[in-house]
Amino acid sequence: MTDPAVGIDGYRGGWVAAILDGPGVSWATAPVDAIAGLLPTSGLVGVDMPIGLLDEGWRACDALAKQELGSASARVFMTPPRPVLELGAGAPNDVVQDLCRRLTGQGVSRQALGLAERVLALDRALHRRSRVRVVEVHPELSFTELTGRTLPSKKSAAGVAARFAALRGWRPDTEQVVARAPADVPIDDALDALAALWSALRWREGLARTLPADALAPPFVAI
Repeated sequence: MTDPAVGIDGYRGGWVAAILDGPGVSWATAPVDAIAGLLPTSGLVGVDMPIGLLDEGWRACDALAKQELGSASARVFMTPPRPVLELGAGAPNDVVQDLCRRLTGQGVSRQALGLAERVLALDRALHRRSRVRVVEVHPELSFTELTGRTLPSKKSAAGVAARFAALRGWRPDTEQVVARAPADVPIDDALDALAALWSALRWREGLARTLPADALAPPFVAI
């Protein structure tokens, strides 16, 4: 029996997971600080959140992801070093910015700082799961790989329709799968979780490419 595969995305209530364990996809959610509960004891997980934090400098995979998305590069945030994340969005902004400039040569965006709690929660959870493989994915890149183009914003009707169409080529039952997602999960986040699952499966099957190319250890993004 094949181990389960899971795609995880963040949403306003915490985390949402699309779980493939057999022919059908099921759903689960967890608060931000409880992502460990969504990680199976074995199998593969694709999660839309940075994995592999640096002590200084910027991660190459983030810059490469921005390049791939071109005009939509703002959909990817540069991940600051671990000390900046640990200082957190709650510290005075000038203190955080000063530390980031010392470690990277540049400041950090408020959007990236807003992910600090989630990034560190995932980082802690990974240290408690030895038999499950967790890879970083990015749904925007997954959809680009599925369609050969950068899609409209996921917050637009056209963007949602394009994402349904893209996933339907992989799972013709995409509408029915999304309809079963928890009621508090926005459609775009459910679609992102499915895209994360798609990339995780490609990784398991040896079909995924990585940014940087041929990377074997984090930080990298699997597409």
